[in-house]
Amino acid sequence: MKSYRTLALRELSAQKVTSFLILIAVILSTMMTAAVGQSAGVLAAMREQQAIALGGNRYSTFVQLTEEQAQALEGDSRLSYTGRYIPLGTMKLNDILSLSLTEYWDDPTIIQPSYSRVREGRLPQAPMEIALPEDALQFLGLSGKIGDTVSLPLSKALRHGIEAIGYEYTGEFTLVGITESNFLGYTTGNILGLAGKGTAEQVLPQSHLYYNVDMKMVDKGSFQVVMDELYESLNIHPLDSLYNIPYLNAAGIRYSDEAADSDMTLDDDGFSYLLLVGVLTVALILLAAGLVIYNILKIAVSQRIRQYGALRAIGAERNQLYTVVTVEVLLLCVVGIPLGLALGLLSARGILTAALNQLPPEIFLTPDLGQLQELIAANSAGKWTYLLLSAIITLLFAFLAAAPAARYAARVSPVAAMSGTRFKIKRKNRRSGKTGSFERYYARLNLNRNKGRTAITVLSLVMSITVFITLQGIISLLSMSGAVPEHLGDYSVVNQAGGISPEEVSSLEETEVVEAVAAMQHSKYPLDEQYYPVGVETDFPLEEGETFQIFGLNDRWSDYELSDWLTEEQLMAFQAGEGCVVRNPIPLTYEGTEMFTNRIEAGTVLTIAGKTMPVLLAWERYDPYLSVGNAGFANGIEIIVSDKIYSALTGSDSYAELRPILAVGVNREDFDGVLDQLCQRIPGTTTVSYEQTDQQLRESEAQIKLLGWGLILFIGLIGILNIVNTVYTNIHTRIGEIGVQRAIGMSLESLYKTFLWEGGYYGLIAAAIGCTTGYLCSVLVGAAAAGELSLTAPPLAAMAESAGLSVLACLAATAIPLRKAAKLSIVDSIETVE
Repeated sequence: MKSYRTLALRELSAQKVTSFLILIAVILSTMMTAAVGQSAGVLAAMREQQAIALGGNRYSTFVQLTEEQAQALEGDSRLSYTGRYIPLGTMKLNDILSLSLTEYWDDPTIIQPSYSRVREGRLPQAPMEIALPEDALQFLGLSGKIGDTVSLPLSKALRHGIEAIGYEYTGEFTLVGITESNFLGYTTGNILGLAGKGTAEQVLPQSHLYYNVDMKMVDKGSFQVVMDELYESLNIHPLDSLYNIPYLNAAGIRYSDEAADSDMTLDDDGFSYLLLVGVLTVALILLAAGLVIYNILKIAVSQRIRQYGALRAIGAERNQLYTVVTVEVLLLCVVGIPLGLALGLLSARGILTAALNQLPPEIFLTPDLGQLQELIAANSAGKWTYLLLSAIITLLFAFLAAAPAARYAARVSPVAAMSGTRFKIKRKNRRSGKTGSFERYYARLNLNRNKGRTAITVLSLVMSITVFITLQGIISLLSMSGAVPEHLGDYSVVNQAGGISPEEVSSLEETEVVEAVAAMQHSKYPLDEQYYPVGVETDFPLEEGETFQIFGLNDRWSDYELSDWLTEEQLMAFQAGEGCVVRNPIPLTYEGTEMFTNRIEAGTVLTIAGKTMPVLLAWERYDPYLSVGNAGFANGIEIIVSDKIYSALTGSDSYAELRPILAVGVNREDFDGVLDQLCQRIPGTTTVSYEQTDQQLRESEAQIKLLGWGLILFIGLIGILNIVNTVYTNIHTRIGEIGVQRAIGMSLESLYKTFLWEGGYYGLIAAAIGCTTGYLCSVLVGAAAAGELSLTAPPLAAMAESAGLSVLACLAATAIPLRKAAKLSIVDSIETVE
């Protein structure tokens, strides 16, 4: 023997079973970390893809910019992307939906992929060329033939939607393309049409010819800092910025919720809880892998303790024995880590690809399967950082797992090791009693006789159960479909001409397929020369350019709109007609001068139409606001009251918009007939179904859930293989013991029962502990979603699944190797050495 390193190589070849088990553990550990890294990368990329489909491939947008401001942005080295576009105006398709025509200077398929998928023809390139979605053509009543001239009456207002100075015109456009319908726009009431570059110069006056610029920053971490500096250096008002919140959240970019004028941002607490859950999950996975390696190696060293004692007796030093064990692990890692990396890549990509091939690509917001596979391939291949990190982590955990066993081998006493006495037997005073089942009793003794090994085996399984439960909670946080504004009800029914009578609303509520009807009333009043509303008495004037509106909400609508803003007592007072909610106007700047606006504070007592009522809540922000049929934001004062007092204030009891909520499992076609009859009875009534919008959102959310479940199932498979590995090692090292038990008269049936009970105990104990730790992690997941730490309902389904799988896995892991060991003859079992 040239060196102790040579002894390590010989030990690996001599100890074939143990070496194979350790090699499998190394491969599985590397495979797991590589697959998790790759799957996490694909999940993150798909999450960003989903966010881009919802809000565009941009971080933020500045609106209403001059040529000088747009050029300054395009020359800013802090911005990695700038793309101009010009809103050409909007037109009402009906009382619910509007068409927004936009001229993009860059390729719209890059910035707005979901709105620029061509079904027929091509995208516009020259001035006065347009491409419209299929549903827009249907609402316009056009046949949609390529080359047709389309006449569109458009209106463009300054201040990106706030009613100020508007311009109306009719444009004659050439239809060169038909794009796919995107029903996600129905929630905001907008359908996007595309126009060729140069169209704005031909249809808009100079006063309304301004630019919007989409942006992405070079440094994601400095996003808000750059935005603040641009506000100041270019003299841009924060209201003239639009944050792409779904994309910012998906990319993990921090921003100011005040600057974004939105409540959709994750606060610091939620972010820290989510980060803690992610770190904890990765730590649990790695710990589970390390425990398996440690357990197998510790058993292998224990089996060779006499050999190490002999080496110590002939002069081997501690560091040389330490070298033997560590070199064994290193050699196994040299073989196992490359194999694990390759298998991890194949597993991650294979699971995702196999699952995705079974579903239509539209679910993932991509036009065809080819692009979906390209997206997966682009985010599955070439992630060398993940692979290198996986290899380093596995190597580190392998050496950490080997360290206790190597230290144990190095510190062995030659006399104690060669004498065969490894531990002292201590017998405690025991009470005699009747044993109901010898097999269960003997299984419990086996668990207690080596508590360290039992603890490691159980802990390895606990890690897998905890990860399984935790990841199911994290999946709900990954989807970006929640970034789309919610809509109330399954349909929107609008009539702004004469309105819908209370009798029609009651008749609709009594329909069998309808669970409830949310109803809104609306009145908008012009101002006289003193800026008092004409048609209703108020004790306060407004300012120039403002509007005065009164909204009446029935109980179902007010529950949806106000329950998060008012206390229970305030909401009851509102629904009883004993108070109101006010949305104040936002300040406007015109030609460099900020215009004065009214401010009504909460607690103020207002008198409207002779009725006095307190203000329960005052909204000060751009959002939220109310409108009928997604009519858009109108700057001014909104008075929101219950429909019980609306008629007393306005003299009208008709409803402008209804939102029917269908009962679960009903046939929508039956209700469509009811709506058709309603539209025939009340001229001017328009309806929109949110069925396709909901379907598109469900499909979008299914994208993340499917990918996440692929990751969960993969990690669950790794956990089961770890259990098989550990339990197989335990049984294999006790083959001699099995032979002795059979020699003294134990039947094969009793032998099977003993070890199966032992495996069952492993599973039950691990399930109890794992479900507890998994629930604690799920509480952290809930805190990440809610932004505050609080107890949540236990995930009983996930707990039951993981507990059942753990018990079945332990029983299978026990039965499979036990069957082979039981087939050995008694003599062979006793004399078997590795």
